[in-house]
Amino acid sequence: MTPAGEIHIELTHQAGQVGAVKIGSTRPEAARVLIGKMPEQVLSMVPLLFSLCGNAQAYAALQACRAAMGIPAEPEADAARECLVQLETVREHAWRILLDWPGLLGGAADKDTVAGLLKLDRQFKSCLFGDTEAFKLDSRLQIDAVRLQGLLDELTGLIDRAIFAGGQNRFLALTDEGQLQDWLDGNMALAAQLLNTLYQRKWQALGNSHVAGLPSLGPAELNRQMQNTDLSAFCRMPQWQGQCCESTPLSRQQSGPLLADLHSRYGNGLLPRFVAVLLEVAAIPHGLKPSLGTMSAYAADGIGLAQVQAARGLLIHRLALRQGRVYDYRIVAPTEWNFHPDGVLAQGLKSLQAADADGLRQRAEWLINAVDPCVQYRLALVPEN
Repeated sequence: MTPAGEIHIELTHQAGQVGAVKIGSTRPEAARVLIGKMPEQVLSMVPLLFSLCGNAQAYAALQACRAAMGIPAEPEADAARECLVQLETVREHAWRILLDWPGLLGGAADKDTVAGLLKLDRQFKSCLFGDTEAFKLDSRLQIDAVRLQGLLDELTGLIDRAIFAGGQNRFLALTDEGQLQDWLDGNMALAAQLLNTLYQRKWQALGNSHVAGLPSLGPAELNRQMQNTDLSAFCRMPQWQGQCCESTPLSRQQSGPLLADLHSRYGNGLLPRFVAVLLEVAAIPHGLKPSLGTMSAYAADGIGLAQVQAARGLLIHRLALRQGRVYDYRIVAPTEWNFHPDGVLAQGLKSLQAADADGLRQRAEWLINAVDPCVQYRLALVPEN
């Protein structure tokens, strides 16, 4: 077991058909270590607790702390923080594309480009906050606009070369499946190789289910549900209004023309899922400018609740202060929505069929990768007695 925990997935199968799915998690309840801490200590500890999506976690913690303390928002600094969260989304998507997608296609991970990506990523924070911390109560905004634009141009070029083979702008202009198929014709870019493989195997709708995307959560209602629900019930297995929901790049992007067309044909199957990730990794650097953020925070009687869109979906932090110290801290990560025992992955896995166990394993691995657990997973196939 890794320090970050693992997702355990078990498929019971017979004659090429999945009969049952069990999903469990050894992910630790990291928020427990924040109990008894002062807000300043919380903001120092959170980035150390979360190696993935650290900016989103730190921003959610900052928003929740400020709300609980009654400290007003900082529109300009928060716009810069939102930029860092969006850039982190690009990094997380590109990381998975460059490391995992070649393996799905039988190739080797592009570690050289990943190294270049990480080198760039480390420089963005100093372009916006200089030598100070970005997610502290006393952070100071120090924007170096010229350097920031240069890094964005470099990031865009790196992604265009490594993932789209120079076809990024054409990809962003696509509005329906016909145009997508034209773009894929004869295209040897990594993105195109993966999507073409889906078409060749007729896996466009693989894993399609009727689990809906997570709607906008009213902060007051969300606070009541988190406050009145047992910690393990909501934070580890969340539902909204009695229903499992998915919170992924697909659920937040499917209103765009290309994804709306793909969704109408293939639901939330593999093709729309992978296209949603590609759209985000291509589009975010193009449109990234410091602007008013869209994050959500809620405050009431020493309670602070923040919702932040992280790379893999909605991240929620809720804390309560008593005499200046945390006496309750709860976190709901996207993984808990998407890898719920009855959630979107479980329902998608139940729909899988193949000629043999190896075929089932391959299909399951593609679907798990598309939903993205953010931590390691173990997949076991158990023949039905």
